[in-house]
Amino acid sequence: METRTAWITLACAIAAIALGAWLLRPRSSRRSHLAIVGAWTATLLGYGWVGVLALAYFTGRFGPDRLWFRAPAFYVCVAVLIAGAAWWFTRDMPARLRLGIPAAALALLGAVGILLRLDGRSTPIAMMMPTLNARAPDLTYFDTAGELRSLSELHGNVVLINFWATWCAPCRQEMPLLSKMQREHGDDGFVVLYVSLEEPAVLEKFLATNRFDGIQGRLDRAPDFYDAGKFYPLSYLIGRDGEVAERWSGRPNEDWLARIIDEQLAAAAAPAARLRSTRLEHDVPAREQ
Repeated sequence: METRTAWITLACAIAAIALGAWLLRPRSSRRSHLAIVGAWTATLLGYGWVGVLALAYFTGRFGPDRLWFRAPAFYVCVAVLIAGAAWWFTRDMPARLRLGIPAAALALLGAVGILLRLDGRSTPIAMMMPTLNARAPDLTYFDTAGELRSLSELHGNVVLINFWATWCAPCRQEMPLLSKMQREHGDDGFVVLYVSLEEPAVLEKFLATNRFDGIQGRLDRAPDFYDAGKFYPLSYLIGRDGEVAERWSGRPNEDWLARIIDEQLAAAAAPAARLRSTRLEHDVPAREQ
């Protein structure tokens, strides 16, 4: 769902809530049963759709560039739900309805949230939280020549670490985009580091026919911070100062990715420590996957 569509949907839901609440106002004494049913239907459907929209943002259904903490619409949804809860609990009605209906709604949203998590398309939980500018733990990897290297060697550059696997279809969809970012920003101190936990023979066979700009590496394990091997793909954008600026899972929106890379490259920091070469063994234009 595009941002504009989400806002239009949210506006329609709020309009339905406002109409229902106006029809249910205490002074409206001359109301038919049909009007009352219609008013409650509009109100509950409006709140239900706002809840679903908030849940979709919270579970990363709109992509890594529109997670809940980056989406103003999410905060509007939360404000509407809080206002709705306050309005609901001030109404004169039996306690079983006042407490029972919200409890049922929360249970329904919880069930929907669980289903969204189980279908395999939602963003990993760790990727849905702000990075809080955490320091990126150092990691070691073997380059394509079999030499042991470390992330700290790239300090001073803006580094995008991408954890991937040869069998991962979303990885193969994302890697050409990362390769493009390397070609466009490599001369400015930007480096893409692709790392995999697979065996050397598996990687060599794959990379013989699938080439990407950046640095290819293999590692046996990574610090727990990176959740390596738990989900694929996982990406971390690390600023020149070694802090994690962004993290995500899946292919991001290209404009968003280019923008956050530009922001990190422009950030006030020491000049990038240039690599001997930003075009290494696998640094050739990506082929169509």
